[in-house]
Amino acid sequence: MKRIITIFTSLLLTCIIHAQIFNVRDYGAIADTTVLSTHAMQQAIDACYKAGGGTVWVPSGNYLCTELILKDNITFHLDNGATIYASRKVNDYANSKGYAVGATDIDKAFALLRAHQAKNISITGKGTLHCRAERISYQRTPYPVAKDSVTGREVANAHKYGADYRTKYRKVPPFTGAISMENCSNITLRDIQVIEANGWSVHLKGCERIIADGLYIESNSENGVNADGLDIDGCNRVLIQNCVIDTGDDALCLKTTRNAEGKSFPCQWITINNCILTSSSAALKLGTESYADFSDITVSNCVIRNANRGLNMIIRDGGNVKNVTFSNLVINCERKATFWWGNGDPLYFTIQKRKEAASAGSIENVTLNHIIAHGQSGVRMEGFSEHLKNIRIDDFQLFMHPENAIDKRARNAFLFDGVDGLKLKDCSVVWDNIRVPEEWESAFLFRNVNELDIEKIEAPQAPNKRFDAIRTENITVKQKK
Repeated sequence: MKRIITIFTSLLLTCIIHAQIFNVRDYGAIADTTVLSTHAMQQAIDACYKAGGGTVWVPSGNYLCTELILKDNITFHLDNGATIYASRKVNDYANSKGYAVGATDIDKAFALLRAHQAKNISITGKGTLHCRAERISYQRTPYPVAKDSVTGREVANAHKYGADYRTKYRKVPPFTGAISMENCSNITLRDIQVIEANGWSVHLKGCERIIADGLYIESNSENGVNADGLDIDGCNRVLIQNCVIDTGDDALCLKTTRNAEGKSFPCQWITINNCILTSSSAALKLGTESYADFSDITVSNCVIRNANRGLNMIIRDGGNVKNVTFSNLVINCERKATFWWGNGDPLYFTIQKRKEAASAGSIENVTLNHIIAHGQSGVRMEGFSEHLKNIRIDDFQLFMHPENAIDKRARNAFLFDGVDGLKLKDCSVVWDNIRVPEEWESAFLFRNVNELDIEKIEAPQAPNKRFDAIRTENITVKQKK
């Protein structure tokens, strides 16, 4: 009996410890955006950690901060009406760690909330992390040259139509995102708002056991360069649900970048449900940084709205994509400013080797079903370095609308070029009959496709009647048993 009482007492003490609340105001945080509260909030975090864990509570009010380092067994809770603003003074970040964003970006970036090799971390509440991004416009000189395999065609096409491809936006330092975690486990992000990151908004790298639920992430749709929404980078066992992400750059992006030691980790066992995604670039993307594999990924019951691109796989660095499903989606795409990547295309999958890559990688075992898509360009799957393999599309309705841009890019509704094992069932094209671009070509173009299997497609000729509704070049048809 004594042993039972001792065990019960120990458990009760553990629960009390973890129920402890550390109010940042008690450590000197001030709801005043003219005074830094970084030191006070960090003291609250450190005290919580030393006590064995608990909740660091940020009450309602506006606070000014630089970087905060989260530690094991901590819930960082932003109350209703609580907003942490990032300092816009570079000198305030003198003691901050910073990190290199992405595979090729050399900018030193910071994060309001950072963790490294920590476990059992939650960031919760209805409050806001506001990164206060600033950007300026400029024109590149000389005019961009059409040499990159991913954007080269668009640059050449802009030349053809006389569109100005030079305008870009440059970030103004300091480059501050909202959340950055590396090599952490058991992470929960719930209900918080992330506004105007000056870099990737939420970046989780090399982490496992992640739940992202009910996030709202926003950055400027006109100039939000590099302001990705949620980047899942070399992570596994991930659940993303009920999120609304509206960003300039990619909204929700799965990547496999390299770390400081040149290592990369796979993205695997990932489920994405019930999200609304908007982007001036890609709404949902795998790549382009693809040094390790992507596998066992499901995306369902999502809405993509007002995006430059809908579903994207851009594989360039040797990683392999396999076992991916997309189902029950509504996609609406519109062309954005010329410099943004994307053609108003609901779907773009491609394998194109980066110059320094030994191989580009592969895409195989991908299923898409029950999708309604509206676009100012079409569905494109192009295997330039390697063929895509075993692609299944079932019940895909594509509505083609005219582009609202000078440099017309749309040609075919469905384009498949370099695919081995392609099955289409219940796919259809509906052309806009009111405003008909002269550049429109075919409903379906199959080029360099092996083992093509078609069952019940609706392929009306484009209203300008320049090309056949279905064209084939160098294909083989799957033999029915």
